[in-house]
Amino acid sequence: MKTNRILNILAALAFTCSLSTSCHYLDLDEETTSLTEEQVFATYSRAKSFLDNAIARTHFAYPGRVDIIFIYGGSFLTQTDAADTGNPTAPSTSQFKKCNLSESMLERYSYIDGTATSGGNLQMSYNMWRMIRQANKAIENFDLMIDGTESERNEYLGDAYFMRGLGHFNLCRFFGGVPYIDHVLQADEPWDLPRASSYETYVKAAEDFYKAYEYLKEAGFSRRNTPANLNTGSENLELPNGCTALALRARALMYAASPLNNQNGVTDWQVAADASAEALSVALENGFTLQPLENYTDLFYRATTTNETIWSNIASRVNTDQAISTLIPSILSRGSGTSSMNGYGTHPTQNYVDRFETLDGYPLQTAAQRAEAVAAGSYNEQAPYQNRDPRFDMVVIHDGSPAHSQARITSAGGCYNIYYDPETKTWPRTALNGLNVTLGVDWDTQPMASEGYTNTGYYSKRYYDGSFSGSHAIVDPMVRLAELYLNYAECVNEAYGPTGRVTSYANVNLSAVDAVNVIRHRVGMPDVRSAYTGNADTFRERIQNERCVEFAYESNHYWFDIRRWKTAPELMSRPLEGMMVESCLPDDEHPLGKKYTRRELAPSRQGVWKDCMYVLPFSHNEEITMTEFKNNAPWH
Repeated sequence: MKTNRILNILAALAFTCSLSTSCHYLDLDEETTSLTEEQVFATYSRAKSFLDNAIARTHFAYPGRVDIIFIYGGSFLTQTDAADTGNPTAPSTSQFKKCNLSESMLERYSYIDGTATSGGNLQMSYNMWRMIRQANKAIENFDLMIDGTESERNEYLGDAYFMRGLGHFNLCRFFGGVPYIDHVLQADEPWDLPRASSYETYVKAAEDFYKAYEYLKEAGFSRRNTPANLNTGSENLELPNGCTALALRARALMYAASPLNNQNGVTDWQVAADASAEALSVALENGFTLQPLENYTDLFYRATTTNETIWSNIASRVNTDQAISTLIPSILSRGSGTSSMNGYGTHPTQNYVDRFETLDGYPLQTAAQRAEAVAAGSYNEQAPYQNRDPRFDMVVIHDGSPAHSQARITSAGGCYNIYYDPETKTWPRTALNGLNVTLGVDWDTQPMASEGYTNTGYYSKRYYDGSFSGSHAIVDPMVRLAELYLNYAECVNEAYGPTGRVTSYANVNLSAVDAVNVIRHRVGMPDVRSAYTGNADTFRERIQNERCVEFAYESNHYWFDIRRWKTAPELMSRPLEGMMVESCLPDDEHPLGKKYTRRELAPSRQGVWKDCMYVLPFSHNEEITMTEFKNNAPWH
C-alpha cells in the first residue's frame, strides 16, 4: 500500500532526537551525539545549535532559492504575463506556463530527499516541514534550559515561533492550506491529518509571527542594526527581527483577507489593516526609512543593505556574467558574448511595461488610457520610453536605454541597441566592456530557443548593475519598508476606502491614498490622479499597479499577488506582447528615427489559465491513501 511522504516525513522527524542515546540532535544525518534530549536542551549553547539548524532552513524561503532557475534556469515571473523567458521549450515554460506540470517537476518542489542532488536544494515542502518540526521541538523543550541570559532566552523563543510561522506561511503560499502543526507529533498520534483552509493557515501563522515579535522585542532585537551603523555582513541580515515578524504577520493577514482566501468579508480586511498599521508604526519607530531616488538601486545590488531593508538575503558576490546567468533569473541574460550565458533570462512583456505610468501620472495599461495620455501631450507611442516613471529605466533595458552610471557601455551613443535595421537587414551590435554583443535577433527564430535572446524587445535589470564583468553583491530584499506602506494602503482601502485610515498609531496618520503617494513621491512621481481615488474599486487598480511597479521583477511578489487578488485569470488570458523596434528616417510620425510596433508573441510563448493554477499540487507520489489529507487538483 502506497503511503504518503508528507505524513511519513512528519512521522520520521517526530522520532528524530528521541531519548535514544544515539540521538541526531542537530537533525543532521552526518552528526550524531551520545547526549540525551534533556542534555541537549539543558544548555543554551546546545539548544541554540539545534535551533540554528532550523534557522538555516529559512534560505529556502528566499525567492532566489526557490525560483525555477535552480531546476531549469527560469523564473516564476516568466510563467506570468509579466515576462517571457529566452527558451520557450524549457520545461519551466512548457509545463508551468501551459498548465502541464510533470511528476519530476513536482517532485523537485516537494519531497526529493533533502540530500539529493537532482533538482539542487529546492525541496520547499521537505524543508518547511522539517523547519516546523525543529521549531516545535525547540519550543517544547525550552523549559529544560537551565542557563542563558534573559535576552538570549527571549531571542531563542522569538526565533522558534518565527520559524514555525514562516514554514506554514510558505507552504500555504505555494500549496494552499496545510495541517497547522503546533507541537511535536508523537508515535501514538494519528497521522491522517486534515488540511486547514488557506485562511486558517495564514491566521495561525500570523499568531506565531506576533509571538515571535513579542519575544524578539523583549530580547532587544526589534531590529538588528541601527540607521547610523548598518550591518554589512550577511548573518544578522538573514536573522529575523521584531520588525520582520510584524511585517510577515501583516502580510499573512493580508493574504488571508484577499479574495482568494477571505472568509469574513470586510472584517478580515479591518484586521489586516490594523496589523499593517502596527507593522509600519514599529518599523518607523525603529528608524527604518525609504531609500532616496538617487540610492534606490542599492536595495538590489552593490550595497549589502540599506536603511529601508528590514530582512534580506545577500544572494551573491560573484562575477557579473555568472550571476546574470545562474543565480538570479531576473537579470539581463542572452546567448552570445560569453559561454556561461545559458539561454534563459527574464524578459519583460509589453503588457508589464505598460504598467509604468508617464512621469506626470497618466496610466498606460489600456488603449483608452494611452489615448488619454496622448491627448494630454504626455505620451507618444513612437517615443514610448520618454517621460516615464523613473523606476522604468531602473528595471527595464529597452532599445536606447542609456549607459549605466559605471559607463560600462562604450558603443556609439552610449546605449543598448535592440532594434532592426531594414536597410542592412541586421540587428546592430552593442559594445559592452570590450565585447561586441548582439541583443536583438529576429523573433521566433530557432537560435533563440537555445541562446536566450529576447522575444519581447526588453531585458530585465532589477538585480543588474550595468556591468559586463567584475563582480557585485546581489541582494534579495525579503521585506522592505516600501512593502509595509503598500500593504497598509491595500488593506485600508478595502476596509475603509481610499480616504480611510487606521487611527490607533500616532506615527501612521495616513489614508490609503496618502500611503501610496509616499511611495510615489520617493521616486519623484506625482500623487495618484484624482480620477482614480474616488472609491475603493477604482483606487484598488492603482494600488495593485503601484505594487507591480515598485516590486517589478523583485522576489516573487507578482506571482502570488495576481493569485490572491484573483486577477490571474484575466491577466493570463490576454495575449502577451512585445515591442518591435526598427530604424527609419525621422519624420513627424517617427521623431526618433525609429518605428515602434506592438507585436504578439508566438503561440509557444503564450500562457494559459486554469483555476487549478492558483496553488501547486503535490506529486502523485505524494497522493495520500488516507482519507483526510486531500491533494490539490493537478495542472492538466
